[in-house]
Amino acid sequence: MTTYPFEAPLFVDAVTFTRAPNAQITIYDELDLASATPLILTDPNGLNLANPLTSSPDAFGPNFRAPSPRVKWSGGGLTGFLSSPTAVLDEAKAAKVAAETAGASAVAAQAAAEAAAATATGGGVAVNPTDTDSFIITTKSDGSVIVSPSDSDAYIITL
Repeated sequence: MTTYPFEAPLFVDAVTFTRAPNAQITIYDELDLASATPLILTDPNGLNLANPLTSSPDAFGPNFRAPSPRVKWSGGGLTGFLSSPTAVLDEAKAAKVAAETAGASAVAAQAAAEAAAATATGGGVAVNPTDTDSFIITTKSDGSVIVSPSDSDAYIITL
């Protein structure tokens, strides 16, 4: 099972907002709206941690790992949310890869569209139509070549 690391939270008193040593908060999945099921937490080495977490004399809780990338904490009359920095980074990397893939697909699609447009419109040579020593040749989208049908010495050439 994937677990996500969380940095040590700082515990504060709900009334004075000063540090709260030896206080407790309970960690839940962010979708647990009723705060009914505390998550199973581990320390960075994979050993089980008690939930609720208890702050140190300096009011910091332990670093912990949880099975959710975003958790809800509740304690002392306060509730808040924490996001794992690793989960946020993983999401950013995935978004970058998706954007790069979409960009490469867009470039390929544009090149294909330009090639199709060039094929559909055909090529050609511009000459002076009043010059009796020349005739006009154009290519069509099907690859055939047509010469000016008004020239009696003309041949039809197909590719």
